[in-house]
Amino acid sequence: MANVEPPSKSSILIYAELLTNIRQITVKVSLPTPADQTTAAEILDDGRKFRVNHNGVTVEASLPTSAPLKGPLPVSHKGSLELTWRLPLQAARVPERQFLPENQPLPWSAVDIKPLSPVSCRACGAQFIKNEAVETWKDLPSENWAEMMEFWHCHKPVEHHQPEDGHLEHRGYGAASAITAQPGVGFVDITSFLFAESDCSSIKFYSSKSAARFHDSDSAIKATLEEKFLSISCSNCAADIGTYSVLASTVAFFKWQISCEVLSPQKAPSSSDCLVATLLSTIARSGSSKSVVMPRNMTSTDKVSRHLQLWVLNNNVIFTSNNDTAAKAAVKVLFKEIEEKEALDLVESLSNDVQDINFPAPAIQVARQTLTSSKYMLPPSERSFQEWQVGLLERWVPQPPA
Repeated sequence: MANVEPPSKSSILIYAELLTNIRQITVKVSLPTPADQTTAAEILDDGRKFRVNHNGVTVEASLPTSAPLKGPLPVSHKGSLELTWRLPLQAARVPERQFLPENQPLPWSAVDIKPLSPVSCRACGAQFIKNEAVETWKDLPSENWAEMMEFWHCHKPVEHHQPEDGHLEHRGYGAASAITAQPGVGFVDITSFLFAESDCSSIKFYSSKSAARFHDSDSAIKATLEEKFLSISCSNCAADIGTYSVLASTVAFFKWQISCEVLSPQKAPSSSDCLVATLLSTIARSGSSKSVVMPRNMTSTDKVSRHLQLWVLNNNVIFTSNNDTAAKAAVKVLFKEIEEKEALDLVESLSNDVQDINFPAPAIQVARQTLTSSKYMLPPSERSFQEWQVGLLERWVPQPPA
């Protein structure tokens, strides 16, 4: 989503949102001065565009989908700075809508990737996975797969004629289990591609505990005594590109930092696309729309910085604005920044039902900037709620790059 500058006091803002559940389009217009006899609105282009005139200034915006109307619209709030219209939908133009978070398309799933595709640095083009090094791509199960398997085993019908086969940790699917990388296989989760270190090249390993960078994980672990995660950078341009799990012996490349070959043309996912996919997955898994986004492997700097608390209001908003040319799919969220202590208290409390999401600190900063910028697409009356701000994060859809 492109950055949106705060509107000037003399500008007109149009924001239109598709409300599929009640089969309407809501159009809201913010004016620099109260509506008067010069204010007029109309529908153009066979119901595809909305135009408003005010004090000799004309502004247009496309609608999220066509309305079965044309011509002038009534202006019923003379003297107001904000005007609202509810337009009916044209039956043949109603787009499909997937209401369930678990049905949302994910950026770059295994079925999207070409077999034998190389994986490269998006910043400089250095190859991390050589052509034909990975023969198979596999989607990882959802985050709660181990817990569900454990639940099934504990509650499955008792078979008295068969001996018990030991504790859960020996069955390979306890909640403490980790999927380890396999040479020649690329595992795909919501935000990353995961590989065996032996398949990777042109990467360096490092820890927040040291400025030194190493060509292999063993050297980095010995030098830093890191027990959980190492960071990974491109050996050519030094971009931070992923993490290394010490427990699982697995290299994970962030999808927004890499390029690969896909079966059909589609835009490469951004960090915000992956954050939205993670939010939707968290809602599907936990039923909670409230999350705190915290940096993974927090440094001393991260611990004193403010964390991002999100509350998803609508997981599938389709909107247009005169600040953008085409309809966008997004999630609408309440957001605010909180201190680390408050963040930890929220996720540890059993009564708040707040989920924790670990994300790289630079990606959190991008999300913060995107949310802060996006609120200027909304009418002034909808940009805040109590102590929260309201923003939009664009949702990834499998479409060709612009």
